[in-house]
Amino acid sequence: MPNIPENSLGQRKISLKNMQGKLLLATVDLGCRDWNEDGRRRTECRITLRWAEDEVECVDWNFFESLKRVREQLAVLGLYPVCYGASRNIVITGMAIDMGLGMRIYKGAKLNTFPTRNQLVHLFESGEDVEPVSVEEQEEFRREWVESLRLGIPPSVAR
Repeated sequence: MPNIPENSLGQRKISLKNMQGKLLLATVDLGCRDWNEDGRRRTECRITLRWAEDEVECVDWNFFESLKRVREQLAVLGLYPVCYGASRNIVITGMAIDMGLGMRIYKGAKLNTFPTRNQLVHLFESGEDVEPVSVEEQEEFRREWVESLRLGIPPSVAR
């Protein structure tokens, strides 16, 4: 990677939930590097999550993937972010990744239904409907959601 300076994309405050249900205040710092190499766009999206006891930092090609890596490390410690990016019934589309580096997702996704623009939220937003789960549980919902859409399309349209 060429020596590309990181662009700061700001800071967010979120909560972490521990195994006893206690909420801990945390800060998320966001940074991104973006460059062209060999005729292809390259990105590195960094998330640094800090709380009173520790810090976790992960880098991946978009922020949603970086958050998944952060969540995997937090799960080992028995901690779960309380934000839409860590919630069960969310989906992310290729367009959301391309246009916002994975910072926007669809909340409240339902099987057999494509979410609407009204369901689009920031990765680190939170609400009453957030249900923090493991990366595996979230990915299982996504697989079920994709399969429900696939099965809901008449065969003549799917071809």
